[in-house]
Amino acid sequence: MPRQTQSIAIAVLVMLYMLGFTNVFLRNSLGIMAPSISQDMALTPETLSIVASAFFFAYGLMQIPSGMLLDRFGARRTLAFLLLFTTAGAALFAAAQDTSQLILARVLMGVGCAGIFSGAFFVINQRVSAEKVITQTALLNSFAAVGGLCATAPLAAVLTVYDWRACFLAFTIGVAVLLLAVLFGLREPARPAGATARHESLGEILAGVRRAVAQPGIKRLLVVGIPITSQTTIMSAWGAPYLRDVHQLDDIERGAVMFAMAVAGVLGHPLLGTIARLLNSIRSTIVGGAMVACLLLAALAGIKQPPIWLVTAIFVVLGFVTMYPMLAFAHARALVPGEIVGRGVAVTNMGIMMAIAVSQLLFGWIVGLYPAIDGTPPELAYRAGFATIAGVSLSAVFIYAPIRDCRPRG
Repeated sequence: MPRQTQSIAIAVLVMLYMLGFTNVFLRNSLGIMAPSISQDMALTPETLSIVASAFFFAYGLMQIPSGMLLDRFGARRTLAFLLLFTTAGAALFAAAQDTSQLILARVLMGVGCAGIFSGAFFVINQRVSAEKVITQTALLNSFAAVGGLCATAPLAAVLTVYDWRACFLAFTIGVAVLLLAVLFGLREPARPAGATARHESLGEILAGVRRAVAQPGIKRLLVVGIPITSQTTIMSAWGAPYLRDVHQLDDIERGAVMFAMAVAGVLGHPLLGTIARLLNSIRSTIVGGAMVACLLLAALAGIKQPPIWLVTAIFVVLGFVTMYPMLAFAHARALVPGEIVGRGVAVTNMGIMMAIAVSQLLFGWIVGLYPAIDGTPPELAYRAGFATIAGVSLSAVFIYAPIRDCRPRG
């Protein structure tokens, strides 16, 4: 490979890595900021849950439309267009003066981020040889996870110096720079001579989605994201408020606990894949992780005022055992015909994101049912929230468990 081509390839990969970082940081940053935002904006638990879930509702609903845009317009124009929404959402969030503006900002960011991973994979598949695609996508996921790490203790440390608005304004500038980099630095590979593009109509795309959903087992797979919501509900919305209200931890202490959980999540992605290969069963790995999550949530619900070391340990293990989205996507690929595998994965991801959104709404609604004491939800409110998520997750395990297994080793 000539030196110039090599440098262009590296520049493109760096761009993709920063896109992944942006996606995960925006998902999780509200978790650490939630106590400060709730105090400044006088948010009730129900309102905070709506703000948190708005991102995931928009993200989930945009999965199939973002794939359509990629197929029709390519990665450069699609990603640049979507990043306009991300930039506008981040700017509005930094300047928001009321709850409706916070919610709209989160919706815009969810819309903008919805095509980031699919767009990155789209580019990698175009530019990287087949035998290196898995390696590059794994590296992309690993670097994206750094965004989750930065949204914990490092962000908490910054918040001790600057307020949350200043932090988000700085991030807005970074997203705007990334938009310009994509618009002017990402080039589509030349189409082979004689090749013609086939663009499906909206009707054909929706027919493919209906066909994917109709495949045996897919409806059971759609609930697999519910146990994952325990991790995301804690990381992206309710972990920091719980640690403040129940355990009286300050910003730095909360950030340290969330950082440990995020590190466990980074390790969970590859290690759960290894476990699935060793067991030669994706279903058993997912069921095992989900059952452990249910037990840990039950412990948070059942133990009154648990010591912080135990809470930290529970958060860490939860962060590890729920990191099976890639296994769920692999299961989807095994359940649908090859010509609609993309839609099978998109539908599965939509199910995961919608489960996260509903879970955060449900948790906030449960917490809001309990009268606040001096403006603070009582411990029992959080315990009831954990118990509810545990019960819903256990139901999802029973729905998913009869599904046809996928054997990684054939």
